[in-house]
Amino acid sequence: MKILLIEDNKEISDNISKILRIKDRDYKITQVFDGEEAIKRFLLESFDFILLDLMLPKIDGITLCERIRLKSKIPIIIMTARWQDDDKILGLEKGADDYIVKPFKIEELFLRIQNILKKIHINQIEKFWDVEINFLDKTIKKSWKSINLKLKEFQILEIIYRRKTISRADIITNIWWEWDLFSDDNKLDVYIYSLRKKLWKHIIKTIKWFGYSINRNYEI
Repeated sequence: MKILLIEDNKEISDNISKILRIKDRDYKITQVFDGEEAIKRFLLESFDFILLDLMLPKIDGITLCERIRLKSKIPIIIMTARWQDDDKILGLEKGADDYIVKPFKIEELFLRIQNILKKIHINQIEKFWDVEINFLDKTIKKSWKSINLKLKEFQILEIIYRRKTISRADIITNIWWEWDLFSDDNKLDVYIYSLRKKLWKHIIKTIKWFGYSINRNYEI
């Protein structure tokens, strides 16, 4: 499992990373030390979990949590020295799944990660027609065969699937953050075409003058 660890204190970050790897050898930890770098890595790579400090340089943890949650349902645990209830409530309101106060035992953090993963594993596999989407593992199967999707392709498929209908503008601003009307619009067309070609030409329904939806009820 790939974890994005966002913590500006390098010593704390190194300790968390080292012990989590010992607890579970399958954990792959990417360490970043400020909010700006965190956003860049999040957009460039695919992660399964985020550990997020609140007191970060460049972009604070609450703002970062809010921006990430607009784009993804990835599990987030906030780690902070702030113990006041108001801070905890704000973090949860902005989309965090859990909240742990420093100093904490790594064993407790590990258990919290495991508990969240158990909860979200339910209903993470969706099936329709001959397509199976595993949102937890970020894998796709068609007729029992694995389909290789690029990260942006999976992100676009997921955001369309999780919304009944979604506009082109919403997809672009969620996937690319900054919207260049011409270049990003063309990029989206390319990705939609690729998804239809790899999975099924009718999987994504075009809603004229608006956007897209997943075509769950297509009549062959």
